[in-house]
Amino acid sequence: MKPNTPLTLLLLLLCLTSQQSLAHPKTDIVTLFNGDRITGEIKELDSGILQLGTDSMGTISIEWQEIARVESEYFYEFQLSSGARHFGSIEKSSAPGRLSIAELDNQKDADWLEVVRIRPIESKIIDRFDAYFSAGYSYTRANSLTQTSAKANIAYEDEKSRNRLDARSNLTDSDENSSSSSKVDIDRAIWTRREGVFRSVQGNYEQNDELDLNYRVGAGLGLGRFFIDTYENRLAGTVGLQIITEDNKSAGTDENLELYLSSRYEAWRFNTPELRLDFGLNLYPSITESGRMRGSSDLNLRWELFEDLFFDITAYGSYDSSAQGDNGVDYGLTTGLGYDF
Repeated sequence: MKPNTPLTLLLLLLCLTSQQSLAHPKTDIVTLFNGDRITGEIKELDSGILQLGTDSMGTISIEWQEIARVESEYFYEFQLSSGARHFGSIEKSSAPGRLSIAELDNQKDADWLEVVRIRPIESKIIDRFDAYFSAGYSYTRANSLTQTSAKANIAYEDEKSRNRLDARSNLTDSDENSSSSSKVDIDRAIWTRREGVFRSVQGNYEQNDELDLNYRVGAGLGLGRFFIDTYENRLAGTVGLQIITEDNKSAGTDENLELYLSSRYEAWRFNTPELRLDFGLNLYPSITESGRMRGSSDLNLRWELFEDLFFDITAYGSYDSSAQGDNGVDYGLTTGLGYDF
């Protein structure tokens, strides 16, 4: 089997960043609609879940729609479903189900379900990382076929941007032959003054034996927008240009300029079992090579078995109209276990 350098680097990054960091004292108060009051430290709100660190129960997850009121004396970044961002503290609201944000020179009132993210301003850098790793393995005795897959997603967000790295590797080995494919995508969304609009900087690497592709490296710039961004789901689209350098087994090395059209949809459900869906679709019409079209897609569906441990279903597809191998189409479906850091 071939070594997988991208995923090895990801595992090293995880080891380097899995240290504890300091946070503010656990004096925040969360009041539920049933009257329960929980004291702790607000770690973040994202994907409809508020993470609250407590002394006696560790970090607990509370569904945002179950919370009537939040009290805290610290400063946060708030993002609304419109894409607007506010920086300030939480004031006492006039009614349950409403959030009052005190900024430097004004006060903003928002309906509870308008709020899609809350992040403490004073968090250490390590607290802003979100990492997910999954792996799968299968074996067929009849032809000694083994299939091994690994996937990693790492995200980092600060006041100016959201950065995402997605990597996958698939290895197939049998008595007759062996093949491998790997893909790494890096994307940075830089916030603009227009609500819900962002600038995109992206890079990618791909290798695929089924498509006779030794390697492909690309980098591009674009403009994107959140079309849906709520406590239940999120839809974003991006359009831009990218330059690619690729080496094919039959055609050698070449460079091309492409238009790229990218979309990503995410949804989550938090009743038992917890369910998360992440689907991306990308199209790359070539500008310099007439008639060429590339495309890729990825689907990740996961159920939580225990806290932070998931059963994972991953599917991917790749298409290249100019590829020689297997009519330019490659796809795969794997299952395995994943862990959310």
